[in-house]
Amino acid sequence: MYNPSITSHLTCRVCGESARGKHFGAVVCRACAAFFRRSVSSPLAKSCKNEYRCNSFKKGYFTCKYCRLQKCFRVGMSSENFQFDRDLYFSHQKADLLKGKVPQSMDVFCGKSNLIIFCAPGSSSSPDPTRNFIDLQFLLDSALKIFQKGPASPVHSKNQLSKLSVSLPFVRESQLPYQSENMTYGQKEALDLLQFNILKLTKWLTYFDEFQKLSDTLKLKMLQGTWSIWTRLEGLANTATSIKRKLHEETIKQMKNDTLIFKSDSMKLDMSWCSKYALEELKFFLPIPTETRLDELTRAMIELEPTDVELSFMFGQLCFHYVGKKFQGEILQVSERFQEMLANDLHDYYVNDQKKPHYVSRLASMMKINNQIQKEMYKHRERVDVAMVFDVFCVDVSHPDMFLV
Repeated sequence: MYNPSITSHLTCRVCGESARGKHFGAVVCRACAAFFRRSVSSPLAKSCKNEYRCNSFKKGYFTCKYCRLQKCFRVGMSSENFQFDRDLYFSHQKADLLKGKVPQSMDVFCGKSNLIIFCAPGSSSSPDPTRNFIDLQFLLDSALKIFQKGPASPVHSKNQLSKLSVSLPFVRESQLPYQSENMTYGQKEALDLLQFNILKLTKWLTYFDEFQKLSDTLKLKMLQGTWSIWTRLEGLANTATSIKRKLHEETIKQMKNDTLIFKSDSMKLDMSWCSKYALEELKFFLPIPTETRLDELTRAMIELEPTDVELSFMFGQLCFHYVGKKFQGEILQVSERFQEMLANDLHDYYVNDQKKPHYVSRLASMMKINNQIQKEMYKHRERVDVAMVFDVFCVDVSHPDMFLV
């Protein structure tokens, strides 16, 4: 508590007027304390106009700010105890900055409480959905028959990459038998698409002679580990081709990144067969393609405009690097051998066929796209792991490794 009898005899050591206690390390008046804080905090440099000989003052008034500040330092005042950002305005600013850095919890993200998100409904009116089981053994048996039968038509070429590039357009041209815009995409359509993508990759790999020399067990294992990332790159290539056909090149260049190109009707997607959660909630865990945007990866593929040889190299390098890193051991050794073989064939393509020995920039663009796709796959794996922990899906599969990154 302030006591006038104690502080009435104190004198400011700077100006000589009555002091009101100790400020910033010295007994000074409030005027000198305020002056000291303003002067030290100010970025403007002060200088003496009287050659540093300003010693006279009247009733505490200094004629020179520089000399007054120097006297403050001489009597022991220090800026170490200064406190900043204590006013309410800066506190609100800091709170707003922290609000953007604090991660959202699951209940905040979905707009529901944790009990609703992580607990299945227990009432008789909405019982737990029964868990479906998907047996993929018949699909793998079909893939094995294709491997054993070999390529659908003989292709003669000077190296492996050239042979893969010749077969690539024929494999990619195949389409699903139904593509109606008014259909509902549910369980049957999802499984048909899964089968279509796996068998498409199987047919393309039959044109790779060195791959056909592997054992059936090894071929099936590598097929299970590569179909998902193959599908991602093919989808990116198809999206880039579709945008180039619909839009002029100058229009694409003027468009900003993340521009919405196409948006599908989310009401036509039926995910109830694999999860008890709504579509918007599942988008957090799965990359459900309900819209097409001109993101950086799509723009990079449009600008690259790869030939069939370059795209075949991208498929091979991405798939074999990915599966080798996933399984290690013998598959890693085989994958590295395949990648080296395709790289040598690509070099031959640039130097001898295209007469372009300086192809580093195009190779760097291709590898940048492949590396970004792999990063997306690993990021997707983290969310799938969270979904598994909280039992988001109500479906089991006979070969779960096919869906693990």
